[in-house]
Amino acid sequence: MAAAALSKVLSRNHYSIVLIESAEIGTIGVGEATIPPIATFNKLLGIDAKELLRETKGTMKLGIEFLNWANQGDSYYHPFGSYGPDSHNVPFHQLWRKAYSKSLAGRLENYSLNAQMAIHKKFLEPQNIPNSPLATINYAFHFDASLYAQYLRGYSERRGVRRVEAKISSATVDGESGNITTLHLDGHPDIQADFFIDCSGFRGLLIEQTLKTGYEDWSKYLPCNSAKAIPSERQTQIASHTQATAHGFGWQWRIPLQHRTGNGLVYSNAFCSDEVAEDILLSNLDTKSLGETRQLRFTSGKRKRSGIKIV
Repeated sequence: MAAAALSKVLSRNHYSIVLIESAEIGTIGVGEATIPPIATFNKLLGIDAKELLRETKGTMKLGIEFLNWANQGDSYYHPFGSYGPDSHNVPFHQLWRKAYSKSLAGRLENYSLNAQMAIHKKFLEPQNIPNSPLATINYAFHFDASLYAQYLRGYSERRGVRRVEAKISSATVDGESGNITTLHLDGHPDIQADFFIDCSGFRGLLIEQTLKTGYEDWSKYLPCNSAKAIPSERQTQIASHTQATAHGFGWQWRIPLQHRTGNGLVYSNAFCSDEVAEDILLSNLDTKSLGETRQLRFTSGKRKRSGIKIV
């Protein structure tokens, strides 16, 4: 994504972009659900939505359905887009809360076009019609992250990005400025550059292992640190929303793609064993499982600094 965006906005006459990645380091592709800014990003690149869906086996996403989060059997939708119209500068949701408290209004999703389309497994692109709810339709995508990465790789290379197939073994830091100057690669000549973007995820190969920015641990707020993931067969009628279901331990995602369904259970291994988590996940699949479960570990939080030694 970084290489694609930079190749779009920077002139080839003044900048050269090198993308270093190794096919030996797998992409975590569990079926990815995005939010509307991904559509903004794709528009920046000039990517056609239909082409994107075709190349990534993707589907449209109008929002998220939450099941069993308050009480068993409860459900609600978080749709993208707007609800009903405001009235005399009073936001619609305030009018709805007042009417709902007096049993004069139905569920909130009754007043959302996005929610109604998701409930009925429909989709319509935004329409350029002034003062119409059809103009407020908002959407995102479900797609296969591995295929999205391949698609953006081709996009970047067509725009002059040079891709290097290699693993980074270490980095050299300038003794005076503290800036990274050189990357040393396994089986490939060194790479020197003026600016580096670390996309190595939790490893933080440059930003953490080399520059020691530090990591802010949010485990006391977000205790989940594990996930089980498994694909299953595609849905007979593909949904246009992500589903998030609360269980006794953790919550489960369901992400519909064209060729399969992405499923997973997020939990804390301090309260639930990996074996129990797998049992919960496998017993709550909507379609037949494909392959074995994958185990994921993570620590909720963020880097203490997103940029360091850049000037």
